[in-house]
Amino acid sequence: MDTDTQGPLTPSPSNPSPSSPSPSTPSPSKPRRICPWANLPKPYVVEPTQAHIHTIIALHGQGSNGPSFAMELLERRRSSCNATLVDHFPECKWVFPSCTNRFSWFFRWYFREWFEMVSTADPTDHEDLQTEGLRESVTYILGIIREEALVIHSRNIVLLGFSQGCATAVHAVLAGGKQLGGFIGLSGWMPFRQQLVQEAEESAEGLCLSDYYARFLRLCDVGRREAETAALTPALLVHHADDDVVNVELGEQMRDALLAINVNVSFEKFASGGHWVAGGDGIDVIVRFLLHEAWS
Repeated sequence: MDTDTQGPLTPSPSNPSPSSPSPSTPSPSKPRRICPWANLPKPYVVEPTQAHIHTIIALHGQGSNGPSFAMELLERRRSSCNATLVDHFPECKWVFPSCTNRFSWFFRWYFREWFEMVSTADPTDHEDLQTEGLRESVTYILGIIREEALVIHSRNIVLLGFSQGCATAVHAVLAGGKQLGGFIGLSGWMPFRQQLVQEAEESAEGLCLSDYYARFLRLCDVGRREAETAALTPALLVHHADDDVVNVELGEQMRDALLAINVNVSFEKFASGGHWVAGGDGIDVIVRFLLHEAWS
């Protein structure tokens, strides 16, 4: 199962975390500064069983990878009628990219993560360390979206993310310059939420997403008019009240931030289910969102 670490990450060479390097990994004291996506495997893909109409790009959490997330989401989770998401949407292609084994400058160790972070209990802790990884990961995901948009309309593409994958995906949606079919965030949060909300509140004419992401992530290839269509992407956020890794309040704060920039967002909070999406009702709300909001 995809699991982000609760609270501060505390690996050690004698007791490494699940995302720590294998013995063959280069010494943490001498990290190699190369393109983090240069040697990544191609995304894990589950092809549609009918004619291809829709695509869902799904981002795993910290410490996991694309194939593992695909197994959890598509095989082990079923709706209340005992059907998988593949059963519900046979025309849908599923794309599961994997993030890199990234060197942490804070912990001086390696983690499989979309961007560096210190704590899921307080994602704002050392938030400045997150910018570089977010920029690289958002750029990578936007490249996958562009590839899919060559085959199908962008409004038939949905971006989904779990936990740190959600934290990455929400910025990919807003920075992408395209209205997608939808965004689904599971047990996640929004990095740099306070800065986004502050700029939205201080702007008399409303926040210009292209200007914001040019400053924030140095993404400059999206014009103002294009960028504003990204905020038209409908969003579904799902969280559990008993999530002990990413507190439900962080999900609620992400909802409020999206509302502040006029994104049409629905928030589904379940009493139990922990740090994951529960089968049954949890899958049901995803199915309803895809049918009635994303692809209606």
